[in-house]
Amino acid sequence: MARRPRLAAAAAVIALSIAALSAVVVGRAMIGGPDVSSVQASGAGTVASTPAFPAAADYCYVDAMVPHHEQALLLSEIILEEPAVSDRLRALADFIIVDQEREITAMLAWRDAWVAADRTITVPAAGSGSHAGHGTSTTTVTVDAPTGCDSHADHSAMKGMATPEQLDELRAAEGDAAQRLFLDLMIVHHEGALEMAELVVREGDNLFTRASAKHVMIEQDREITAMRSMLDDLSAGTLE
Repeated sequence: MARRPRLAAAAAVIALSIAALSAVVVGRAMIGGPDVSSVQASGAGTVASTPAFPAAADYCYVDAMVPHHEQALLLSEIILEEPAVSDRLRALADFIIVDQEREITAMLAWRDAWVAADRTITVPAAGSGSHAGHGTSTTTVTVDAPTGCDSHADHSAMKGMATPEQLDELRAAEGDAAQRLFLDLMIVHHEGALEMAELVVREGDNLFTRASAKHVMIEQDREITAMRSMLDDLSAGTLE
């Protein structure tokens, strides 16, 4: 499906700001590497345990949120194909595409950096000195990533995901009926994303995933409020 032109200057500026923030956070997460606090001394030159991959909640958040965001893009693209869409709803759908495409790119970069095969890092060897003027010996360890998130194996079962039948219904709808169905589906979709984001904020321990989740919580809550207002205006015949 061909993508329609994106929002004009205002949305582009917002999206670029989001992209810049994502780049900084991803960079810090990648450059900083894994948490090496688990490296314990068990004797000179030995490592008792290797650095841990970010908490399962971090990885599973990204594993689930990427396809969740991809469906938000699909819903937005479908409604943008409807000619009789209000300017307000069209602007919202355009912004969702811009914002969530940026987030997908950042999340995939984070996942690729952590899950790269045979990823190794260099850490101080246990028992090595760190006093000024003295060298610090190092050792190389392999960082193991989780093999996957079983609870997210079936992405269609994630919170807020529209069914294939609902997607077909949206494609077939026209005019106000299409706008109402899009808003109903997207509100539920966003509510599902909020639950996923709140979970990683509570249980995650990675800088990037927590920052990403907080952005989702703030932005999508704001969008839910806007969409509910659009539904009210649509019922009143004042949605422009």
